[in-house]
Amino acid sequence: MLCRAMPARDTTPDAARIQDEAYRQMGGVGRLRIAFELSNFAHALAETGIRLRHPELTAEQVTEALARQLYPVPADQLED
Repeated sequence: MLCRAMPARDTTPDAARIQDEAYRQMGGVGRLRIAFELSNFAHALAETGIRLRHPELTAEQVTEALARQLYPVPADQLED
């Protein structure tokens, strides 16, 4: 059985067992594929949000804004 660090509140124990079995049958590569797909979806969603809030930004500026959002620099490391 997969180790769930935190059980989902919106999933019944039976549904969680079925999901765990499906993940187990997919194997590591399948689970990794899902993780990459979810990551790509989250990035696309964040980019869309940036574009909606800042329609004046170029594609490069949107990418930079996303990078700043994902990988913030601590204030003490900012250049003057």
